[in-house]
Amino acid sequence: MDKQDTGKAGLIAFLVNVFLFIIKLFAGLLSGSLAILSDAFNSFMDILSYLIVFFSIKLAQKGPDADHPFGHRRAEPLSALLIGIISGVLAFEIMKAAVDNVLFGDFAISITPIVFGIVLLSILLKFASYIYLRQKASSSMSTSLEAISIDSRNDVFASSIVLIGIIGVYFDFPVLDDAAAILIAFYILYSGYSIARKNIDYLMGAKPEKKVLGRIRKAAKSVKGLKRLSSTRAHYVGDRVHVEISITLDKKLTPKKTHDIGERVQKEVEKIDVVSRAFVHIDYE
Repeated sequence: MDKQDTGKAGLIAFLVNVFLFIIKLFAGLLSGSLAILSDAFNSFMDILSYLIVFFSIKLAQKGPDADHPFGHRRAEPLSALLIGIISGVLAFEIMKAAVDNVLFGDFAISITPIVFGIVLLSILLKFASYIYLRQKASSSMSTSLEAISIDSRNDVFASSIVLIGIIGVYFDFPVLDDAAAILIAFYILYSGYSIARKNIDYLMGAKPEKKVLGRIRKAAKSVKGLKRLSSTRAHYVGDRVHVEISITLDKKLTPKKTHDIGERVQKEVEKIDVVSRAFVHIDYE
C-alpha cells in the first residue's frame, strides 16, 4: 500500500465521521437522548482525532533529514497516543453527564422513526469503516490507521448500545438511555487505554514481541557461513524495529567474505516487514 492510499483511507474515515456527527447531532437534539448526543460527541472527537492522524501520516512519511536521521516514524504512535488520551477525557465527560442526568434529569426524550433510522445507519456505516480501515492498516502497517480502525469497531458497539437504550425509552424505560450513555463511556475508555498502552511501548523503545524476535533470529541464521548468532537485541523506533545483531565467523575468512556475510545478514533481517534497520557486529573465533 503506497503513501497516497494511506492518506486516502484516513480522508475517507474523516468524511464518514463528519457525516455521522451531523446526523447524530440532529437525532440527539430532535430526541433529547443523552446516549445519542454522547455518540454524536464521540464522532466529533473522532473528527479531531482523524485530523491529527492525517497530519501524522504525512509527517511519518517524510524521509530522514539532518535533524531526524532515522526518519519521522514516531509521529504515528504519538498521534495514536493522543487519540487514546482524548478518548479517556471523552469517556469521563460522558459518565459525568449520564450520572447527573440520572440524579437531576427529567427524562424528556422523544424517539421517532427518523431517530431509529439514523442510529441504524450509523451502525452500518461504522461497521463498513471498520472492515475497510482494518484491511488498509494491515496492508500499510500504519499504527494510526490501526488506531482509528479500533475506534470504528468500538463505535459499532457504542451505537448498538445507543439503539438498545432508545428502544428502552420507546417502551417507557427512559433510564436505559443514561445507562447506554455510561456503557458507551466505558467502551471509549477501554479503547483509549488499549491504544495508549500499545503506543507508549512504541515511543519508549520497548522490545518487540517474542514472535518478531524469533523471526529476526531465524532470518539471521539462514545466512550461510555463520558459526554462531551471538546476540540479538531489538527495540522500537516509532512503530518500526531497529535490530542489533552480533554474529561469530571463522577468523580464517577473508575480509571481503566476512563483509559479504554481514551484509547478507543485514539484508535478510531487513526483509522482515516490521524491521526498518539492522546493524550487524562481527566477531571471530
